[in-house]
Amino acid sequence: MPIGGLAFDMPRRESRAEVTAQAVERRIVQDQLQPGVRLGTRRELGELLGVAPQTVSEAIKLLEDRGRVITKTGPRGGVFVAEPAVGVRLARTMMAVSGLEGQVVDTLEVRDILESAVIVHAARAAHREPELDGMHRALGRLRAATDTAEFYRRNLEFHAEVAQLCGNEVLRTMYRGLLEIVQSSAPRLTPLPGQDPEKLLASRAKVHADIADAIVLGDVKAALAAARAHAKHGQAVVARRP
Repeated sequence: MPIGGLAFDMPRRESRAEVTAQAVERRIVQDQLQPGVRLGTRRELGELLGVAPQTVSEAIKLLEDRGRVITKTGPRGGVFVAEPAVGVRLARTMMAVSGLEGQVVDTLEVRDILESAVIVHAARAAHREPELDGMHRALGRLRAATDTAEFYRRNLEFHAEVAQLCGNEVLRTMYRGLLEIVQSSAPRLTPLPGQDPEKLLASRAKVHADIADAIVLGDVKAALAAARAHAKHGQAVVARRP
């Protein structure tokens, strides 16, 4: 049993492979090496870094997982600087964002700015019916929601499905990253003063159905109109947790 019910987070000694991978990363960053630059063969890297072949292989695997390098076989093969994937680049820019209340509010504001573009791009992509199943199921769950908290949870799920249909990879990745931050914080939303919860849920369900219809039809003009209606009538406030 931990002393006093406390657990201790002891720092771990970094493996030789991790230290090697970090050395290669520092070289890439400090020398501003561009994608496609050849770093050498595994053997050459082992000799330059002074490590065993097994360590080189493990370090390269770490670097590949991080999107830092790629390997090519053949006479002119070796290890090359990679072009980071969009998801990797964006993940690094959003790692500092946490689920604190103020940051969640900021995240919601940025997400709202991107939302219309996501909806329009989803309609523009002109998907086949089987690809729309996830959105249809999410819309059904949203319509069946009986209270504000459940509705908002289903609302986030619906927009996650819409984002999957967005044909712009950069936009889709940015938006889904923001959405995941909001979902992980599980914010509780309440209607603005004077709003009737039952009527609000009904009107919001209609707006989301219009978004889905526009995407199904591939109607960009209708998608833009639905997105604007969604933004205009989607005001809510974040409820402070007790």
